[in-house]
Amino acid sequence: MIIAFFDFDGTITKKDSFLDFVSFTEGSFKMYKGVLVHLIPILGYKLGLISGHQIKEKLLTYFYKGRSENILTELGMQYSNTRLPNIIRPKAIDRIKWHKDQGHEVVVVTASILQWIKPWCDQLNIKYITTEIDVVNELITGKLKGENCIGPEKVVRIEKEYNIKSLEYIYAYGNSKGDRGLLEIANEKYYCFF
Repeated sequence: MIIAFFDFDGTITKKDSFLDFVSFTEGSFKMYKGVLVHLIPILGYKLGLISGHQIKEKLLTYFYKGRSENILTELGMQYSNTRLPNIIRPKAIDRIKWHKDQGHEVVVVTASILQWIKPWCDQLNIKYITTEIDVVNELITGKLKGENCIGPEKVVRIEKEYNIKSLEYIYAYGNSKGDRGLLEIANEKYYCFF
């Protein structure tokens, strides 16, 4: 099997999809207010003092805790169909299509949330490995289910799905230090390719 692993945010997209999704679902004013409220933790994250897992849970709690999972899933589908195409890099789509034309399996491996990645990947008939949100009694808790799919966790999650040693050839596409492990397992790696 020949496989191509793609990071999503900043690789396939022109900007981070998480805050764009928040802007889509909550409006720009509430999104900026939430960023302002969490400015110190966000700066801590940028400086490496707070993990991506922690900041993502803080923002999920602020924006979505107590909301219905079904509503978030519906919003994810709407976002995927209407707004997400505006931030996708056309050259990334061309490359995904090239891999599919070659008969390669294509997998998006991302810290982004399942609710908008799944419908987008389903449209392209490609696989996905994502960060998932925790849900209790059909309500969002604000916590993550498992680990945030970034950095070394990307490789951990890939290895749960695939026997890396048995793969004939691996392509990988990324754009940040969070993709370092993903790129290291590849025979052919592309950094900031698009």
